[in-house]
Amino acid sequence: MKVSRPLVILFGAGATRGGFPGGTPPPPLDADFFDIAGQIPGRGTRRLARKVAKDVFELYGRVSGITLEQYYRDIETRWELGTFAKSTNRPKDWKARKEELEELVRRIIVQTTTDLDDGPAKARTSSVHQRLLKTVKAGDTLITFNYDTVIEEAMPADTPWTPRDGYGVEASGITHDWAKAWLKKRKIASTKLSTVQLLKLHGSINWVLYPTGKVRLKPRPYVVRGRKGRPTFDRAAILPPGWHKRVDRNPYRALWREARLRMEKCSTLTVIGYSLPDTDLIARALFAEVSRMKASREQYLRELHVADINDASKNRIVDLFAPALGAKGIVFRYASAEHLAHAWA
Repeated sequence: MKVSRPLVILFGAGATRGGFPGGTPPPPLDADFFDIAGQIPGRGTRRLARKVAKDVFELYGRVSGITLEQYYRDIETRWELGTFAKSTNRPKDWKARKEELEELVRRIIVQTTTDLDDGPAKARTSSVHQRLLKTVKAGDTLITFNYDTVIEEAMPADTPWTPRDGYGVEASGITHDWAKAWLKKRKIASTKLSTVQLLKLHGSINWVLYPTGKVRLKPRPYVVRGRKGRPTFDRAAILPPGWHKRVDRNPYRALWREARLRMEKCSTLTVIGYSLPDTDLIARALFAEVSRMKASREQYLRELHVADINDASKNRIVDLFAPALGAKGIVFRYASAEHLAHAWA
């Protein structure tokens, strides 16, 4: 299928899961994160998952049915409350629980998108993402709310994107292990510049941040360690799924602005595996503003492609962007990312 340009593709958590059909266990969604976390063995992850599950049970009286975002929001708000309205009794260590959950999130993402069975982690490649990314051309934009590197690892050899300048913000570490291996595998010179941007609005497991807000690419982003059965913590620049995402600070401030500008200019918008949850207020506001601006300027979308296994999720996306379609915009619906990749082949 030939799509109108410029093209913006937005990836949600469902896109990552759809990239690994049949994976056991699969990459998690918000609703089943704790169920998936309890299935991950090795390197101290199971021990950490059990500790976090115990804390979840203590707070709610159950674990299954509690979403990642719900738990993180509750411990984050209680930790912040304790910073200015302290109890006279011994309070819970909400900060420690927050840090444990963040490390568990990082580990589960790594362990469901890489192979860690023997030796150093090796990234798994999504054939669905590979087929979709082969359709991307200069001037197009990729936007994701995911922390994983599934998109990066699926980039083809002739990709118009590189980690040197393709993240929408300045990134150092291009000569370090991960970036160096990524370029070597595709026979791309480290001096090559990107003509496509990958905007990771919630950060990435292969980033760490300088105090200035600049991004450094991690040399070994897939490291998961344990010592005598205990998990060893590692850093990554990710915005956890709480109520207070600091997107007003760089690099996120620059990324969100660039995402808005590129969505306002695109002719085709594709949304894959994003459910538009009610609690993701900033993302909802972004989409609503993009839709409003396109309608007010009469710079309508020519095409809206929505791929999701859930019809209600597709309907929410279509309803939100309906003003941006005008009278002539066409909506394409797909049952999954796989079906979208097949239609675009």
